[in-house]
Amino acid sequence: MIVGREPERERLRGLVHGTRRGHSGALVLRGPGGIGRTALLDDLAHDVPPDVRVLRATGVESEAELPWAGLHQVLRPLLPGLHRLPEPQAVALRAAFGLGPDAVDPFLLSLGALSLLSDAGADSPAALLVDDAQWLDPASAGVLVFIARRLETEGLAMVFAARDGARPFTAPDLPETVLRPLPPDDAETLLDRTAPGAVRGVRRRILREAEGSPLALHALPAALTDAQLGGGSPLPDHLPLEPRLRQIHLDRTAEVAERHGTVLLLAALQDDGDLTAILGAAGDRDAATAALYAAAAAGLIDLDQQRVRFRHPLVRSALYQAAPLGERHAAHRALARILDADDDRRVWHLAASTVGRDDTVAGLLANCGTRSRHAGRPVTAGHALRRAALFTTSSRARARWLVDAAACAWETAEPAQALSLLDEAEPLAHEPAARARAAQVHGLMTLVSGNPAHAFRTLLDGARLVLHDDPPLAEEMLLAAARAAWAANRPRELARTALLLERTGRAPTGRAPDRLRTLLRRLAGPVSPGTPRATVPAPVTDGSADRTASPRYAAVGTPSWTPWPPDFLPHFTGGTESALEALREAVATLRRSGATGALPLTVLPLVSLQLVTGQWTAAAAHAREALPAADESGQFTAGAQLRAVLAWTAAVRGEGDECRALADEALAAAAPRGSAVTLALVHWALGLNALAEGNAAGATRLLREVTTPGAPAEHVAIGRLALPDLVEAHARAGETGEARAALERFERCAAPAEVPVLRTAWLRCRALLADDGTAVPDDADALFGAALDATAPSAFEAGRTHLLHGEWLRRARRVKAARDHLHQALHLFRGAGAAPWAEMASQELRAAGEQIGQPARGHTDTRTGLTPRETQIVRLAAEGKSNSDIAQQLFLSPRTVGHHLYKVFPKLGITSRHQLRALRLDTPQTPAADLA
Repeated sequence: MIVGREPERERLRGLVHGTRRGHSGALVLRGPGGIGRTALLDDLAHDVPPDVRVLRATGVESEAELPWAGLHQVLRPLLPGLHRLPEPQAVALRAAFGLGPDAVDPFLLSLGALSLLSDAGADSPAALLVDDAQWLDPASAGVLVFIARRLETEGLAMVFAARDGARPFTAPDLPETVLRPLPPDDAETLLDRTAPGAVRGVRRRILREAEGSPLALHALPAALTDAQLGGGSPLPDHLPLEPRLRQIHLDRTAEVAERHGTVLLLAALQDDGDLTAILGAAGDRDAATAALYAAAAAGLIDLDQQRVRFRHPLVRSALYQAAPLGERHAAHRALARILDADDDRRVWHLAASTVGRDDTVAGLLANCGTRSRHAGRPVTAGHALRRAALFTTSSRARARWLVDAAACAWETAEPAQALSLLDEAEPLAHEPAARARAAQVHGLMTLVSGNPAHAFRTLLDGARLVLHDDPPLAEEMLLAAARAAWAANRPRELARTALLLERTGRAPTGRAPDRLRTLLRRLAGPVSPGTPRATVPAPVTDGSADRTASPRYAAVGTPSWTPWPPDFLPHFTGGTESALEALREAVATLRRSGATGALPLTVLPLVSLQLVTGQWTAAAAHAREALPAADESGQFTAGAQLRAVLAWTAAVRGEGDECRALADEALAAAAPRGSAVTLALVHWALGLNALAEGNAAGATRLLREVTTPGAPAEHVAIGRLALPDLVEAHARAGETGEARAALERFERCAAPAEVPVLRTAWLRCRALLADDGTAVPDDADALFGAALDATAPSAFEAGRTHLLHGEWLRRARRVKAARDHLHQALHLFRGAGAAPWAEMASQELRAAGEQIGQPARGHTDTRTGLTPRETQIVRLAAEGKSNSDIAQQLFLSPRTVGHHLYKVFPKLGITSRHQLRALRLDTPQTPAADLA
């Protein structure tokens, strides 16, 4: 079934269906080889009404010089009707087809062919479809065009499909349709059918090189192995072309290649099109320049003073594959000779011209890979390291480079290839360092794709292999193991990991005060008898630099992704701002380098901090950006947690159905993999959603799953964050005893009096239960005041305190004071986008005697109506980035970025790009239109 081409198909159908009303017409379909002309003719033939007769013919190159060969193919089914034609016309046709001795009269022949086709249309409408019309012999082509220009009411449709190329099909005055490459969406749809199992990186490569050619989108996947399509084996430098596809592209080059084949081969092998390198390798610069000008004139290349670019990337592959092996090697050696010794391109050409193992070339490739890793080019690094492993004679070096290549493959979202490389390295990895590195990559892949507890064991065992011999590597692995223990809710393992970190001699001592160390010991939980209690490394809280306040960078990839810190930990330890800054920079670096495989691992701690600091729009945008990378690279555990984040943001915004749908998807992936952090986050989200919907009893049930020791969704950190919500849910349900018990557990296990970010919620909960009938009641008003004086971690938290204080004051009949707090709550909730809580504040204000409507237009939050993707684009545009810069950073096309901005301007009430600079999308705003 054909994909796309609706305008062309509609035009062809209209032409054929018109024959049923006595109309006639002709059309020429033009386009390059493989563009889909034949497919359109086949589709048309299959779709014609049953009462329309279909006549088909195809031009054949070997018959292109035989007069009347094409016409005979067209008219042969109609020759039995010759006797109905005027005798002069019948004689001319018989003479042309060797059925009579007379000379051929071209004019009578043309009239006879027209009459024969018209006569056929008298019985029933007819459609004549001629493929490869460029190969019709000139005599036949002239007659058929003659007929097409004289059609009137014969009930005949004529369609000619002609390939662009050296031999033209001339059809003056006939209407034409030029077939263009398939649009990106249609190309992807077609590739879904031809290569349903292809992984994302392979799909990108095929789509890029096919450039919308339907034939290429069929043929390129067919020439690859299942392992290559599935990502387990790397793709070759030049994709293999099946004979027909290769010949189509060689035909384009035939005339120029016959005289200048060597220069074209050099251009095909120099991937970056460096004109200086191509001319230098050619030797005779003047002759090579003339050859390139000839290729440009023939439409094969685009040429400027610095670069050569082939108009179609498959021409490069066709030239490469058509050249004998000796010529390829000679061309690579010529290019290597003229490049500088420190130029990485020289290394690639040397490798391409080398047969067999060569340790010198292997070393050069490995050095190239190392440089690329440090420069943030993981794709190039992985390619170089794989090639180095192929060339070396040392099994030790091969094991090391295969593992490093696997790390790069994982980082660039090629998990199948990473596993294949690790499987290849495992029998060679005899040394502890090699085994540890392999365990590191396996552990990180398991952390984001499988069971975090399994990841922890893999990483811990690997770290022990190099604990004394390679402390930096051990530290990297132990930090990753700590992240895994945190995700699996294994506080005892977290404590033991901290002990091992101290043994490396590299664990940060930290300058956190004792109260924070006490908190972290509580988070880690008790360890077995006789084991010294350890603290998880914690940052300082005075704003000075501390190594654990920022993400930890690991050498397994480029220094841009991190397994540290665990989600939410900096929120407890006072390092939120520094962690946010470092994580944002790490995510930006990953985007720039294209390291999409490592993106989810670094985005998760970023979005967790954005949730608790009220940056919900940014959190949702980052989560939605990383989610496709997680899904497409099989990072099911990370993908589940990203969905949990989105469920949480949906809950607080009042999008209940969206929250529940995302929660179901997250639970389906997280539960069988034992991702405790995801289970807890999902239940917290559902609990908040129930609270937002006024279902206090449902909220208590869900939140107890997170906060109760031993419960299915318990998590040591998220449970502490959710306990204040449980207190409020119990209180709203009238369960004061349960609320008091939840508050006591919060005070006992989280020490909220000593942790600034928990202090607001703690005081608010105490105020909420101040008049619960206890013997010595607290002063609720004073406690609410203290809660408001404390620094709230977000506007949402501050709003909740104002709301509860206002409710309490209204019940105490202090209506004027209640209104003040409720107005504050309403303002904060609207600014945060917390629609359900804004409605609660509105209801309380109405109960206090005020009429509350929707916010005035002049004070709406600038985020209203923006999707997370639109918000992300607006942020980057406000920073002054161009559409191309934004597209590269977000893996979109510049056109898509422009489309989003076009839709966003009316939503924001602005008319120009420079007005975006006035916007801040995480705080309540004055409209940008007022600031312009």
